[in-house]
Amino acid sequence: MKLLLLAVLLLLPTCLYSQDLPAIERELVREARRISYWAEYDDSTGTAHVEDSLARANSRFMRRLLHYTATEPASLTYAFAALRREHITITTSADGRFRIYSWDSQEGGTMRFFNNVFQFRAGAKVAARSLTGTRPDNDAGKLYFDIFQVQKGSQTYYLAYGQGIYSSHDSYQHVKAFAVEGGQLNPEAKLIQTGSGLRNTLGFAFDFFSVVDRPERPVRLITYDPKAQVLAIPVVWADGKVTDKRIRYGFNGAVFAKVK
Repeated sequence: MKLLLLAVLLLLPTCLYSQDLPAIERELVREARRISYWAEYDDSTGTAHVEDSLARANSRFMRRLLHYTATEPASLTYAFAALRREHITITTSADGRFRIYSWDSQEGGTMRFFNNVFQFRAGAKVAARSLTGTRPDNDAGKLYFDIFQVQKGSQTYYLAYGQGIYSSHDSYQHVKAFAVEGGQLNPEAKLIQTGSGLRNTLGFAFDFFSVVDRPERPVRLITYDPKAQVLAIPVVWADGKVTDKRIRYGFNGAVFAKVK
């Protein structure tokens, strides 16, 4: 009996802690600050192995975030205001069933490397996954800051809107389609009809300096009208300059197709 009571007492703090979202957020904030600490560390002696420490800090934060977003259902709708102040971008779909956490790993220079955790409702539970390990070697990742939602029959699709930064002027924006099917996240859902076929993404490269005077950050060059269900992307000249002209893709109930 004493052994049983001891086991319960040992487990009790863990059980309480697992339900304490403010405490979870404080832990995640500490881990996020480790990234900033090593990114800003002045290793004038060259003995601190800053790059390795920064990589480990990112891995620790990723592991903690994946764990809590996969085990705590309430985290899917929790505000995480303090975590956002640590430069963790969190965007949630309109139905509250899909969320993306994005952050700059601080491992790049003018080329920025972004990590993501994708959280979603799977039946009565929540699940989370990272796609970082599945990206091509030349893909530095995207900072996702909005989600457009569309319904196709009984299936909900989420168009994640994100930006890649490859130098001080070379940037890229796209929307990428996701769907939750059979309790699993499908990151390769094909919903956009282009001249080259049915695609998972719709995007364009551009020169950031051609839009640097716009006040919003991140600069929002893709728009979505949820009532008309129309995506619009800018026409970009060969030199990367963004123009005021738009190319529109309307949802016809099955796919997004170019509006003539």
